[in-house]
Amino acid sequence: MDINKKNFWLGIAGLVLLRFLMVFLLMNNIPFTDIQEGGFRASFGGSYWPDEVHYFELAESFAKFSPVANVANLGYPLFLVPIVYFTGAVEPENIAKIVFMVQAFLFFGIAIILVALIAKEILKNGKLALFIASVFTLYPYILFAILKLADFPRSIPAFHYQMWINIGADYLSAVLLYLGFYLFIRKYNSGRFNLISASLIGVLFSAAALTRIANILYLPLIFLIFAWLQKYREGIVFSIAAFIMYLPQWVYNFYFFDSPFTYGYRIQELSGHGLETKVIGGWLSINNVYIFFEKIWFNLPLLIWILPILIIIIAIGFLRIFRMEKILAITLISWCLLNIGFYIFFVDAQSQLRYFIPSIAPIVILLISGIKKIYEYSRKI
Repeated sequence: MDINKKNFWLGIAGLVLLRFLMVFLLMNNIPFTDIQEGGFRASFGGSYWPDEVHYFELAESFAKFSPVANVANLGYPLFLVPIVYFTGAVEPENIAKIVFMVQAFLFFGIAIILVALIAKEILKNGKLALFIASVFTLYPYILFAILKLADFPRSIPAFHYQMWINIGADYLSAVLLYLGFYLFIRKYNSGRFNLISASLIGVLFSAAALTRIANILYLPLIFLIFAWLQKYREGIVFSIAAFIMYLPQWVYNFYFFDSPFTYGYRIQELSGHGLETKVIGGWLSINNVYIFFEKIWFNLPLLIWILPILIIIIAIGFLRIFRMEKILAITLISWCLLNIGFYIFFVDAQSQLRYFIPSIAPIVILLISGIKKIYEYSRKI
């Protein structure tokens, strides 16, 4: 028996409150992760400090109306601009507390709500959707426990990243994607696609692409689904809205790097990577896939053996949803695989689990759907 609408929303409210409690515990070093600056600042460096400096410098240049060439895409620095401008910040540490509050509380709270709503739209079951949202809420601690048991050397940085507390583009990227997929799935289920909703979906996905370049892969995905549904006008409006939203990035690229399709990632003096080609160079390569799995084998060998089981469960979950609604199943698995597929080819992905944050929601939905199918089958035996 499913739960009613009132209890569904009460459950969501409870999960958001649980999230707030988790953040307060983190701020008080429970469990101990050496959180500093009154509970607002991670203690580790690595790629975290250079990245946040790039984001801050570009945001500061926009706040001063004097843009500079930078590694970062425009999306996240533009989000930081009002924070930098109104606080008069001169270094990333000056905005760390505000960014922490917005991302850890507001963004993750919105993400919990969206995951519950997306799961309900796809699985048509409020109780199951709440369980999926619960797993999503708790996954940073689940991951932290697994990494600690495996004695993973970067368990604390990985935990902090998954708690959405650092100055980084991954969290804004995830929220924009969740919003985009929720609106698309909801409108698909209701059969009420129109030009306004199509343009809004285009703006959301394009804004996500402005934040993380990998998200640009979702634009052709949504367009192809519109074409499959024979929603040609909606597909054209979606494309126009996405193009207009993304146009500032291409203008920026052309102004600073002489080509709209040349990104700051390729600049050796900014990125610290010696890149071979003008567009993306060594950032994407087959060799990075080998390094990715090599690092997993070295640091988390048990995961290599568990991974096939997880893939099988996800495949079962996909087939279960596919039998219910083909378009939604394809949307969900594409959401997951496009992100993972891009970043396993990406340099240093094996040490940056934060890159895969957009995939957490569809992975959890597919896993729980697969587990439920296995449970239902076992009861029939």
